Amino acid sequence: MRIFLCLIICVLLTSCGTTFVDYDYDTKVDFSKLTSYNYDFSESTGLLEFDERRVVKYTDSMLQSRGYIKTETNDFFIKITSEEYETRSRNTLGVGVGGGGGTVGVGVSGGIPIGGPERHLKMVVTVYKALGNQATVWEAISESDIKVKAKPDKRDAHFKKLVEKIFNKFPPEQ
Repeated sequence: MRIFLCLIICVLLTSCGTTFVDYDYDTKVDFSKLTSYNYDFSESTGLLEFDERRVVKYTDSMLQSRGYIKTETNDFFIKITSEEYETRSRNTLGVGVGGGGGTVGVGVSGGIPIGGPERHLKMVVTVYKALGNQATVWEAISESDIKVKAKPDKRDAHFKKLVEKIFNKFPPEQ
């Protein structure tokens, strides 16, 4: 019984607040030739100003620790777009009524939603060449939960972890 209870607790803890990231890239591109970068802010990122600063700060830190240089004459651009959306809470309280006699059974059940709506952030990070046809060479799409009333230090930690997960597979191993 204890093992079953521990297993359920572990599943609940790991299922809360997960971040999913999907990657895709051009297999014909030699990523070792891309050494300098900058951002494309020609369109709005969709992030709040402070969150945008956090993403840029942690992206700079991550890329510069890998030897990339941020310059005005760069090899590639990074474009960030995002969208927040809301879903209904998936947590429910189950209520059931049943009865039966002999070989016949009847049951009725339903779920009562617990908690309010949940906020999520979908962020797309696109890397494209600065010269030539400006073709996309790498892309990451992430989805993560957002705590609406999180304090700045919690938001900071969230975006640091998010950027680390997004750039975990950049440059891709070929």
